[in-house]
Parts: sequence; C-alpha cells; structure tokens
Amino acid sequence: MPARPDKISATIQTYPTPMSTVMPSAAPALIFVVDDDPAVLHSTRFLLEGEGHVVQTFADGPEVLAAFPGRNPAFVLIDHVMPGMDGLEVYGRLRILDAHVPVILITGHPAPAIRSRARAAGVPLFEKPLAFDALLGMIAAHKVAGAGMHRV
Repeated sequence: MPARPDKISATIQTYPTPMSTVMPSAAPALIFVVDDDPAVLHSTRFLLEGEGHVVQTFADGPEVLAAFPGRNPAFVLIDHVMPGMDGLEVYGRLRILDAHVPVILITGHPAPAIRSRARAAGVPLFEKPLAFDALLGMIAAHKVAGAGMHRV
C-alpha cells in the first residue's frame, strides 16, 4: 500500500532540521561517546558523523580513560548509569587528565540526586533520548568560542 500524503507530511513536519543546515560546521571535532548501550553508541555516532564529526565510542569508563591520553577530544558525552564506574566518576577522572575538555553527562534516569550531583560537579546533564539539536548547538557554541575544542 503506498504511503498516504497526510502521513508523509506529518513525518516531514516532525523530523528535526539538521543543525548543519542551520549552522555551518567548521573543522570536524573529535567526539568521544561513552555508553554501555550499543544502540545509543550506534545512533549517536551515526548522527554526529552525519554532521561531519569524527566519533569514537567506548562501552565503559575504564575504556575511555585508557584511550584518552594523547587523543585530545573536542567533546566527551558520558552516560551516567553504567556498570562498574558511573558517569560522574568517569567525569572526575577525565578532569584530572584534561581540566578543560567539554563534557556532557547523559542519562535515561534523571533522578533529583543525579541532577544535584551533576550540578555540583559543574557538568551539564542531558536526558535520553538526547535532544540532538540542543547537543549540536552546545558543540557548535564551544567550537565558536574555542573553549577547549580540538580539531582532527
């Protein structure tokens, strides 16, 4: 059965406009994504690479911490709820390695205690599913400001 025009129109209207059509991207950024959910890693990589960024994914905190030295990512996205080492602990250890790399904590479980701990640590907290346009806006803002952004 062919698609109905009203369904196509509704889909187009609800599909977010890619930020690259709104904000042209300069040099690509190396972005690290840390999450124990393979589907989140895959979809986030797909979306960020679609915007021209270079993405490296990690399944847990120890993996990203081992890979971090010498890599100089422009941005790090860290899931909060992971086995072994939570996102705030990973964030604290990353701060020892590079005090200036921008980090965003992401969670599907935005309990008040997590929000409070993230705020106290000074790390932005995004809820899953990610608001991709807001995430791209934050990455673009850091690129424009030159706030610790490393190019690849």
